[in-house]
Amino acid sequence: MDFAHVVVTGGSGRLGRHVVERLKGKHRLSVIDTRPPADPEVGYMDVSILDTAGLRRAFPDVDAVVHLAAVPNPRTSSPELCFTTNTVGTWSVLQAAEDAGVRRVVVASSDAATGLHYNPKDWAPLYLPVDEQHAMRPSEVYSLTKEITECIARSFAVRGKLEVLAIRPGHIVFEPEYPELGERGSNVQNYHLWGYVAPQDVAQGFELALALEDGSYDCFFIGAADGLNTRPTLELIMERFGRLPEIRRPEIYAANPTAGVFDITHAVEKLGYRPQFTWRDFGGQAVAARKSA
Repeated sequence: MDFAHVVVTGGSGRLGRHVVERLKGKHRLSVIDTRPPADPEVGYMDVSILDTAGLRRAFPDVDAVVHLAAVPNPRTSSPELCFTTNTVGTWSVLQAAEDAGVRRVVVASSDAATGLHYNPKDWAPLYLPVDEQHAMRPSEVYSLTKEITECIARSFAVRGKLEVLAIRPGHIVFEPEYPELGERGSNVQNYHLWGYVAPQDVAQGFELALALEDGSYDCFFIGAADGLNTRPTLELIMERFGRLPEIRRPEIYAANPTAGVFDITHAVEKLGYRPQFTWRDFGGQAVAARKSA
């Protein structure tokens, strides 16, 4: 799908910079954020994602929107700010996009929408690997906002005026975290269930979602090909929860014992997603090395 003008909300943020870099040269880009993008050739609009009227004025010549702007985790704001920004902000962006005639919006959700990260420690996956059909059982505010984000996205898609797709990244690993990754991977109580993804791979996911011919509503886990763990994933699950859930795709863990808890097969098969980075590439260095394809 060809979209001439693409707006990236939150395009000056840590993930947004990677998405803008990935899309640059393929679309005319504009960023909506509280600060301008690093690249002066990228357009900039200082509009709050809670300002539906302002967004509507910003979108008349826009073909597609990548919606990243949000509170990124429950530890960086109050619960009230997290809930309002992530839910009302998503509704405002989609409503303004629909009103302005935007054709497609790709929305950032999170694998936290399943409720498997911040819920009680004994809250185990119902089956493995966790795919997009797994129950969503969030109990804290950030995870809840991501489930609601997806509900809002589906509701606009059902209306039929706007194509909406949702991306569920795993825990996005940025450079300051590199030295900690080995320790996190060996921690049986790792609260992301050893899941992770490089921002460059998340940017790939958004690019592929923009290019997808089929614009009907869909949702995709985007993660690395493995977990942070060096011990077998199923061994860690057994140690952590005292039992194994149903293993629906045992061949995944037979082929790769450290395969992730969250299944990226749907993104691989429908989007053509191919993760290019693993935590082993980072090695505590300031710059990750790209894996050979």
